Amino acid sequence: MRKLDREAMINISLGGGLLGAGGGGSAREGLKLVDRVLQFGSTVDLVSVDEVADDSWGAVIAGMGSPVASKSNPRTYSPTWAMEALADALDFEPAFVIPFETGAGNSLTPMQVAIQKNIPVVDGDPVGRAVPQIDMTTFHLGGIPISPLGLSNEDRITAVLRAEVPYDMERVARAIASELGGVAAIACYAMQGRDMKRLIIRDTTTLLEEIGATIRETRQTGGNIVETLAAKLNGYVLGKGSVASVQSETRGGFDFGSVQVEGALPIRVAFQNENMVAWRNGEVLATVPDLICAIDSEGTPMTNADISEGMEVAYLGIAADPAFRTPEAVALFSKGLDALDYHEPFVPIEELMSD
Repeated sequence: MRKLDREAMINISLGGGLLGAGGGGSAREGLKLVDRVLQFGSTVDLVSVDEVADDSWGAVIAGMGSPVASKSNPRTYSPTWAMEALADALDFEPAFVIPFETGAGNSLTPMQVAIQKNIPVVDGDPVGRAVPQIDMTTFHLGGIPISPLGLSNEDRITAVLRAEVPYDMERVARAIASELGGVAAIACYAMQGRDMKRLIIRDTTTLLEEIGATIRETRQTGGNIVETLAAKLNGYVLGKGSVASVQSETRGGFDFGSVQVEGALPIRVAFQNENMVAWRNGEVLATVPDLICAIDSEGTPMTNADISEGMEVAYLGIAADPAFRTPEAVALFSKGLDALDYHEPFVPIEELMSD
């Protein structure tokens, strides 16, 4: 176990902003979230996967809803209330919390519960990136029930939802979040340590911390942040230039749209909260589950809620964790890709970029 201080949390938020792949919470809002966490103490305990007792109980914690709405509806107590609702429903005492995904917001959201309940955060998550739906996890693929789910907002409107079909849980929970101003906090995938160890993608919080430290150090030395990150993460520079247009609409609790970049390396990116597909001149550069990540001219990771016309940006492409590249994991993205009118089979980014 080690203690995460303010410096570590800032780095985690920056790294999460990158691997959020267009979602997972704004890096700039994530820095504000660090302050909201630390109003309850000076550090948060981070434990490795193997430090968690097999018979202890914990759950996944996340914010749910539109990234645009999240910027104007900050969460302080609602993640803890959601966890308490879930724990009461299943009659367990929470001993650990797990981030739902990597993201500037959702990598920090479980820390709000951890510091308020004096329990640790696990160094890992079930996605290794950010995703638009709560059924898109290795826990779901490994048979951990998403039901029941605790949900709360800052007005302490709280619900416990039960659904046998994970996509039904996603649909209903998001509808409630939409009704509550577009965003809520959730606790789900309650499990014991032995099951968490079997299915989690390990050490992702530590990776985010390293990425954030790299961004800050490279910024201070005047280096090329995009190229440095591409080298560190075995990634690819997919696009670079000025944002010519942003199209976005919120429907069903999701932000759908596209970004067109013109300049040295043109690119078009379609998103459903997170970036889903990238093209140049009609040729596919990358698709989910691989990561398509935006960075501004100052090296700050960008969500799609942050990007505006005229902004100078670059896009990085990064291979997803192998656990999230299985046929079953790829199939989880089919509904979102269908909504974007994209129906091609998944091709790994390294194959697309080798042409």
